[in-house]
Amino acid sequence: MTIAPQLSPLERLALQKLAEAFQPKPPSPYLTDPVAWVRDKLGEFLWSKQREVAESVATHKKTAVKSCHNMGKTRVASRIAAWFVDTYGEDNGIVISTAPTYPQVHDLLWEEIRDAAMVADARGNKLPGRVLDSDQWKLDNGKLVGRGRKPANNDQHGFQGFHRRHMLVIVDEACGIPRQLWTAVEAITTTDDVHILAIGNPDDPNTEFGDICKPGSGWNVITVSAFDTPNFTGEDIPDSLRPLMLSPDWVEDKRRRWGVTSPRYIAKVLGEFPEISEDVLIPPRWVEAARNRDLAPGPYSILGVDVARYGSDRTVFAHRRGPVARIIGDHVQQDTMTTTGQVIAATQDNAVDEIRVDGIGVGAGVVDRLAELGYDVVDMQSGASAIDTEHFLNARAEWFWGLRERFEQGDIDLDPEDDELASQLCSLRFKYTSRGQIVIESKDEMKRRGLPSPDRADALMLTATATPPDSADVYEDPDQYEAEGSISPW
Repeated sequence: MTIAPQLSPLERLALQKLAEAFQPKPPSPYLTDPVAWVRDKLGEFLWSKQREVAESVATHKKTAVKSCHNMGKTRVASRIAAWFVDTYGEDNGIVISTAPTYPQVHDLLWEEIRDAAMVADARGNKLPGRVLDSDQWKLDNGKLVGRGRKPANNDQHGFQGFHRRHMLVIVDEACGIPRQLWTAVEAITTTDDVHILAIGNPDDPNTEFGDICKPGSGWNVITVSAFDTPNFTGEDIPDSLRPLMLSPDWVEDKRRRWGVTSPRYIAKVLGEFPEISEDVLIPPRWVEAARNRDLAPGPYSILGVDVARYGSDRTVFAHRRGPVARIIGDHVQQDTMTTTGQVIAATQDNAVDEIRVDGIGVGAGVVDRLAELGYDVVDMQSGASAIDTEHFLNARAEWFWGLRERFEQGDIDLDPEDDELASQLCSLRFKYTSRGQIVIESKDEMKRRGLPSPDRADALMLTATATPPDSADVYEDPDQYEAEGSISPW
């Protein structure tokens, strides 16, 4: 008979720990409940639409969110990413994210992910591993469980090598992602336990994001309008969050300044894709790409001045140095002498090489006074004959088409904060005369569509042409086009 040896308390404890090490880890109670995870681990509140997004990611393979401005989409995406790593990261899981530009990857989504990790740590709920400034999340053993990347736009293999049992792919600012990168995303999301969250403003339906938001795409599509947000619905939320939410004053301002039919209002306020017809001069995706660029200024400095006097129209100064263009002045209800003084100040402050002023109507006074003071000013007569009269009805059409080509070729860098300029550019239309010449919709015609005067777009257009205009054959009255045998298209 063999007598089992007596174990000391320390030996029994060691055997117990060894047995526990071989026991399967109990599943997380938050596997399908990211909303509870955010509440319990971070002590944070998700409002109703944010909860809908989080729950959709947990229960659907593919979630697409077309959202108005400032609904907290990047923040909720970061919390979903942190939940996924905490619940799946040690079980062969990983989060991959991308965006149209690297600053959007690093400064927006991954900055929020780093914030989530710090919030959890401060509450005594430390998340596994470390979130690095390099936009990587690694476990303590060095295993990668999260990565933010911005491959080249044409790199269809940009995410090659990322294969795990559990994967969450986040496509932030999804409307700006080119189709080639969607191909790269699809290449790593073929297994059953992979989830995709595509989230962004619905700026342009003629994109891959537009396609996946259509009925029958297989994606669970969530729409968030400004009028769904708590400051409009009266939803009960913590008082600290209400100032961070979309403001009714902001929406009213955009209704007045953009017009309810403008593509910008439809996308940024209603959270819907605008109808982009074939007569749109500059597609929204080109405008968004220009707002996301970071190009080097050129050596030659041009100031474009679109002059107004009184009423609702505005006097606008646009400054372009090579591909970099910015609105540097926006004034309302002032006389031409005041405008002239501001042009001189802007010329000196920005080392302007060439001043271009819209010399039609009230702008003639600014042109004349600048010339009288000895400034070499170009009188931009938009009603003058085009250089290429076969293809353009007038100089304005030719100049705007030149601006369009800059967008098409990627040769322009716009202020990402200038929503008003973006709205005006996306609202411009063109059509053809009976002779096949291109003509741009007039300001009056845009106003009849309920849109504001495109003063910022016009000022930018004045800087776009490379050749000073010919002032011959100027028609200030559109009816004169018919008198000369052309049909006024507006």
